[in-house]
Amino acid sequence: MNCRLVAWVVLGAAGLFAVPVFQVQAVGPAGYPSGATAISGTGAVVGNYVMPDGTSRGFLYQDGAVTTLTLPAGASQTWAHAVSDAGGVGGAADVGQGLIWDNFGGVEAVAGAYVMGMNGAGDAAGMTADGVAFVRLGGLISTLGQPAGGDWSVANAVNQYGVAAGTAMTATGSFRAFGGGAVLGTLGGANSYGNAVGASGAVVGSAQTGSGAMRAVRWDGGAATNLGTLGGTNSYGYGVNGSGQIVGVSDLTGSAGTAGFLWDAGVMYDLNGLLGPGSAWELLAAYGMNDRGQIVGTGRLNGVEQAVLLTPQAPMRALSVAPPLVVPETSVPEPAALWLVGVSVLLLFALRSR
Repeated sequence: MNCRLVAWVVLGAAGLFAVPVFQVQAVGPAGYPSGATAISGTGAVVGNYVMPDGTSRGFLYQDGAVTTLTLPAGASQTWAHAVSDAGGVGGAADVGQGLIWDNFGGVEAVAGAYVMGMNGAGDAAGMTADGVAFVRLGGLISTLGQPAGGDWSVANAVNQYGVAAGTAMTATGSFRAFGGGAVLGTLGGANSYGNAVGASGAVVGSAQTGSGAMRAVRWDGGAATNLGTLGGTNSYGYGVNGSGQIVGVSDLTGSAGTAGFLWDAGVMYDLNGLLGPGSAWELLAAYGMNDRGQIVGTGRLNGVEQAVLLTPQAPMRALSVAPPLVVPETSVPEPAALWLVGVSVLLLFALRSR
């Protein structure tokens, strides 16, 4: 019996018919390549688009309208990473400022060098100009130090209880995920990365295996669960909602590229198999999910990459599922895939080069 057939048998036996069909819509500014990075509990979406001159601009999508975030004085680029339930946006500008914009796109506050995550109440998480993770709770900033013993850390997310998760450097130069004050492990390799934290305190991110492959991971009470892949070597977890559903990016079998995934109740679904028949969209990555089940990320339509919002429709059984958890590890990540590990790690190099 082949792997895909095994997956179908497991689904049928478990009666998992609640996985929905998703409706897809583009939410970035028309005419520009774009990608969505986060979604609020109320359905507001943030992301980034590329101008004709190659510079990046952050945007906010809410109530059917797109707002470009205001450039602070002296800046030529902005990046949006997070959004609150009130429509406040967290991100950064290329003048070394972490910023919080209001729901009209105007600059409301400066916080560190990068704002990477927000909760529904508008509390923020990020990194200072000195490379130290921080949380901003009730308008007051507290630094988190260097939990892994190195000289760099970043908080990528904060939940409704003020619990932060992120990535920190060790004294030997490797990276480790952290959450709730605890440094988290790997899957036998050198590195792990924390990208999101749920209401329960479970951390989602990715961890390296002994062969050097990266796998999407959920840490719960410090124990790491390997979420598997969609048939390829690597996968990366980026978002989690209150139900414990996880979204991210996975390699596909062979050289077929990447796809956004939804992990639910132990099964990883290729989001392209949840769009229903006849969809022309190709979903490349998923970066955030709210408690309504809405998902945001990057899709491709007619050869153009666009920010997308997926909204669940009538439940149905999945059309495409992942193979069993253990996938042969035949290669290590390509250097070109470093961006998939996490924006925050790339910010380390940008910060130090500046």
